[in-house]
Amino acid sequence: MTLDIFEYFTHLDQERYRAVIIHAIPEKGLAVTKFAQKVCARSGGKYIDLLDLFMQSQELSERIDSFSPEKLRALLIEHSKGNNLLFLDRADFILDTWRRGERQDFFRMIEIQWDGFKDGMRAKIIITLQTSQEIESLKIVDSQGKPRVLQLSDFNDIV
Repeated sequence: MTLDIFEYFTHLDQERYRAVIIHAIPEKGLAVTKFAQKVCARSGGKYIDLLDLFMQSQELSERIDSFSPEKLRALLIEHSKGNNLLFLDRADFILDTWRRGERQDFFRMIEIQWDGFKDGMRAKIIITLQTSQEIESLKIVDSQGKPRVLQLSDFNDIV
């Protein structure tokens, strides 16, 4: 049975921790992007292509080697202001620059630090990544034990 993304968001609105990872195999990258854009268009969410953001910003591209999970968190807070939903697409490249400990810090932020009770973190954050063993091994769940790391195929298509 597949999930309706908008029903999932209604459930997520009731949760304290509102960060989610949606992943798909690399061949589905374009499908993930289209899905994210459709969801944002229909819900009034904000869509950010992280790779494009880095390519368009000389400041960001020059700092890629020192762009830590804390800096990503600050960027997410900045872009989520005034939004109920922020879709961060094509974020894999930044994870590829991090050591294992930094990726673990990032996953910890997804699990227990993007706290909807805090002023700067009220938006739902959806981060799209390519499927990997590391992503598939994550056990990030909501207060009812339902996963917050999902595959694109877990959701109905958006029309």
